[in-house]
Amino acid sequence: MKYFRYFLTTTLISCWGCSGFLDEKPSKDLVVPNTVQDLRGLMDNQSFRMNNSPGLQLAGTDDVWTTEEGLAGYNSVETENAYLWNEVVFEGPKSADWETAYRQIFYANVVLDLADKIRLGAPGEEAELNEVKGTAYFLRARALFDMMQLFAAPYFRDSGDGLGVVIRTRPIITEARKRSTAKECFDQILDDLEKAVALLPSTSLFPTRPTQAAAYGMQARVNLVLGDFGEAYQSASKVLENGLALMDYSQVDSLGAFPFEQFNQEVIYHTTMTLQAFHSSNLTFVDSALISSYESGDYRKSLYYRYSGAGGYNFRGSYAGDNNLFSGIALDEIYLILAECAVRLNRLDEGLEFLNGLLETRFSPGSFEPVTTLSQQELLAKIMEERRKELVFRGRRWSDLRRLNTDPSFAKTLKRSLRGNEYVLLPGSARYVFPIPQEEIVLNGLQQNPR
Repeated sequence: MKYFRYFLTTTLISCWGCSGFLDEKPSKDLVVPNTVQDLRGLMDNQSFRMNNSPGLQLAGTDDVWTTEEGLAGYNSVETENAYLWNEVVFEGPKSADWETAYRQIFYANVVLDLADKIRLGAPGEEAELNEVKGTAYFLRARALFDMMQLFAAPYFRDSGDGLGVVIRTRPIITEARKRSTAKECFDQILDDLEKAVALLPSTSLFPTRPTQAAAYGMQARVNLVLGDFGEAYQSASKVLENGLALMDYSQVDSLGAFPFEQFNQEVIYHTTMTLQAFHSSNLTFVDSALISSYESGDYRKSLYYRYSGAGGYNFRGSYAGDNNLFSGIALDEIYLILAECAVRLNRLDEGLEFLNGLLETRFSPGSFEPVTTLSQQELLAKIMEERRKELVFRGRRWSDLRRLNTDPSFAKTLKRSLRGNEYVLLPGSARYVFPIPQEEIVLNGLQQNPR
């Protein structure tokens, strides 16, 4: 895929580093994009992580564990603090996850600000301009949602006016803005996704560009977190209208270092987590209880993991096809959203159909035994187990822990033992919310999260 370079983006990026991101003043009028292709280039620019999502939160989940040597080898105070759920996370004044998301929001706002000023020329440019605008709305929504999962407390539909993050809808970074409410943030996210659905095409040349299916998938993910299961179900159902098909894991080559191809047939929209040293360390092990939960004949155990010989299993099954961790939208997640929402809406047979439809593609021939009639609560528990087993190392576990902690049936206390100490993360703990980077507190007067 050919990506574009612009003096504009070079000028913008040179402004980072001297002050807080929300306090910076990139000059977008030094070299202004004036064609649809220019705007496309801004949205496609991988040099500025337009297809990245947060990666630090993985360290705080129950999917990973490490040794004292492993933690020291990460050479990252942030990772150690996130892993041990310490009060302070960011030793320095900044956070890569925060800055990456707001950089994406800024570029999306630049595109939306300039889109209506572009003079259209060649036939077909109007359709391409709509697609670029849809991409900008999608990226702005996705980035804001990512921030809400890290830097704001869990929020459910109509559960009050908890504190959200900073909403930016214009490319004026010096504009003074405080943190909005959680409701305002999610309203903005869903409004942007509605606009994206109306503008994006049904297909794209590259999985790094969003489509209508990606926007519907993102709607489903957001509404699931909000507890709006009816809306999540409707959005996820629309993803299936594109005729997508699950992979047969029996056809995946388990001998390669990374079994799954990049942009495989289940990938609807491709993103990867902001790279952290612990993502690919040989001393980042997968939780032993999670490993033990895979049944005989389940291909996922051999395709997702390798035994390290150091006393544990390492993850290798990223849909990114390499050491990067896939965090995008894929068809298996959509099946699991449909299964969960159907069960929560008391449509158990439908939930079973989606769950079994996924699982039968994951087992060796003859070894799969379909999940049969269970109570609503038992079936929901099974789906939660399969979400963890299927979507491992994709960035979904942190969100799931946060939303499920409000249900006593699924709330979980996390524990770690290291250096002779025991560390505990209780359900509903304030430490499920990352602190706002100190630079933003000092320069922009943002209210800090309690820890």
